[in-house]
Amino acid sequence: MKKFNIGLVLSGGGARGLAHIGVYKALIEAGKKPEIISGTSMGAVIGALIAGGYSPEEIEAIAIDRGKSKMFELNAPSLSLGTHKPVRKILMELLPQNIEDLEIPLYLSSTNLSTGENEILSKGNLYDAIMASTSIPVAFKPIKIGEDYHVDGGLTNNLPASYIRDQCNYLVGSHVNHKSERVELNTLKDIIERCIRIGIYNSVREEKKLCDLFIDPPKVREFETLDFKQVPTIINIGYEAACNSLERDNC
Repeated sequence: MKKFNIGLVLSGGGARGLAHIGVYKALIEAGKKPEIISGTSMGAVIGALIAGGYSPEEIEAIAIDRGKSKMFELNAPSLSLGTHKPVRKILMELLPQNIEDLEIPLYLSSTNLSTGENEILSKGNLYDAIMASTSIPVAFKPIKIGEDYHVDGGLTNNLPASYIRDQCNYLVGSHVNHKSERVELNTLKDIIERCIRIGIYNSVREEKKLCDLFIDPPKVREFETLDFKQVPTIINIGYEAACNSLERDNC
């Protein structure tokens, strides 16, 4: 028997990642509360709130709140380097400073710019870890942790299942970052976002095979990275997909 029963891994995906809240709600209703969590980018934000003891309803309320919802918009791409100061302030209001102080063990995926490798952050400053995992290149400044600089974990591992697979009996994966087949590439921003999306998508291929239950709701593909005004709709898509998957899996 492994240390934890239910594990949950959450991918990045911008506003589409709000579907993770619905997945979490379905798991709670099914009596399958996650006991260990890993996440990338938007999955890191929501994973931290789950690990911090917030209920699905409380996380949805935070996502809708006009002030606190800015913490979710860390994923917003631009061509200027944004600052993390406003987001850090919100994180400080909602979560403890250190990862070890969370109610549930949490593993956050980041990309170490110094080594060029994926790195999991599971100890130390939680605010730095979240911002490192969500820092899309060319949109936000890299986060310095120790001697190294870190950016979005999705570049190297957008579904960090392998880091907690051996610690849980049953692993649920929630994935929302699809790779559309046809896109318009009219601007530099379009090209950069497309390159990032391809790299992120390819990092999931092997990781998803490690999940006992893999949830990848097709309807969430109708939404763009920045559709943050569609919070209830996207959450419900995740909820319905998870309920259907749990029913089919008889778990």
